[in-house]
Amino acid sequence: MANPNPRHETPRACLLQQLQELSVTMLRATTTAMAVRSPRTALSLEELAGGCLAFCGPDVPLTRAIGVGTAGSVREAEVARVESFYRARNSAVRIVISERTDPWLPAILKKRGYQAADYMQNWWLPLERKALVQVSGDIEIVPAGLKEADLWVRTVAAGFQEKDSPVDEGRIQRRTLDTFYCLGFADGAQRFFAKYKGVIAGGGALHVSGETASIRTASCRIEHRNKGVQRALLAFRLEAAIKAGCRFAFSSTDKLGASSRNLRRFGFTPLSNSFTMSSVH
Repeated sequence: MANPNPRHETPRACLLQQLQELSVTMLRATTTAMAVRSPRTALSLEELAGGCLAFCGPDVPLTRAIGVGTAGSVREAEVARVESFYRARNSAVRIVISERTDPWLPAILKKRGYQAADYMQNWWLPLERKALVQVSGDIEIVPAGLKEADLWVRTVAAGFQEKDSPVDEGRIQRRTLDTFYCLGFADGAQRFFAKYKGVIAGGGALHVSGETASIRTASCRIEHRNKGVQRALLAFRLEAAIKAGCRFAFSSTDKLGASSRNLRRFGFTPLSNSFTMSSVH
């Protein structure tokens, strides 16, 4: 997808475009995976207003639009068509706003009653050079295959949900399990377990598309935190991305904390910010 304003074609602009293309690729892959995981959810993908509209279920976080308003100016009529796509499926409308988005779009959405949330900081790393970070010898990273899908999904989902106390894996909602399955087992994704002294402590995913890689969907169970599990997962996935021929790696964090500190430790630098504007369903 070309930037409509050539004078802004800087190296940073090219990175922003690569990040968007990678995000759209992953959105398409996860939506397709949901149609396989949950056949009652018909595959719903559409290109509109310069972006990709995806529907994975009315209450699934993966249901959203990426790239709307990045190919030129957006009119209210186009916004109405985006809304029609989701409301025909009894779903709230979620539109990702990036630094490539037409600045008029957030204003239009705000006027229509949308609210902004899910703020993200996006990071990038050129893979020609790699910072060396020491990893604990007690930690082993191993692939997670299809036969281990349920274990990987429950491990990573529980790690994300655990704040101050352990989560009972058996009580995790089905829609959450479906979401993590699609994130881990979509086309282009690779999954890994992290074992601490032989015990599964966490897991993470790597998504490769051409020369770009997304380092994402990683968590550590609460009882194994502060032992270097996330650092080991990050190091292993970066090495896997390099072996796959990737030149750039991207990652995102929703707040300052351990994840952003780990990214900095490996040489990642902030690239941009994004957020999601949602309608009241």
